[in-house]
Order: sequence, then structure tokens, then C-alpha cells
Amino acid sequence: MALEINNIYGVTCIKGKVSNTHVQEVKGYFKVLLSVEDNVIINLCEVKKGAKKLVRVLESLQAEISEEKSLKFFSYPEPAVAELYAQLNKQSNYYQAAA
Repeated sequence: MALEINNIYGVTCIKGKVSNTHVQEVKGYFKVLLSVEDNVIINLCEVKKGAKKLVRVLESLQAEISEEKSLKFFSYPEPAVAELYAQLNKQSNYYQAAA
């Protein structure tokens, strides 16, 4: 599957598998985008492979940009985080919080 980058209501959505060549292309794409936009939001939920590589590159890009610019990205939570979230939102925990 080829890597797709789409802008949906101001959120840049990345879909597909990220290879080593894609990583540098994506970094270049967002560098250019940040030269014309002050705020960039990226959705990584549809990245099927190579998400960790991509996150490292985006984190390095975050460190490089000026304070006036904003680069934020998100994806699905890791399984452990999803399990913790489910435990926190158990209905029985609401009763303990009210006491």
C-alpha cells in the first residue's frame, strides 16, 4: 500500500505503510507545510507499519521548529493505555469518586 497524505478539515491524515524513504519525504513535506502554516495537526491512526520511525522523525522536527510554530500528532493508544483507560472508566469507579 502506498503512503497517502490527505488534509481533512485542517488535520493532516497519513495512511499506509511507512518505509525508510517515506520518512525523509514526510519530514520534508511537513517542513514545507510549517513554512506556510503556523499550526499543523497530524493523525497517524491509519499508519499500518513504521509508525515508531515516523514518530521519531516528527519529534525531531518538533524540536527544530521555532516557538511560533506548532506541530502536534496523535494515533491510537497502545494496548496497555487502552486497558488502563477502560479500567478508569468502569462504572463501579464512579461510585468511589462520589464518596
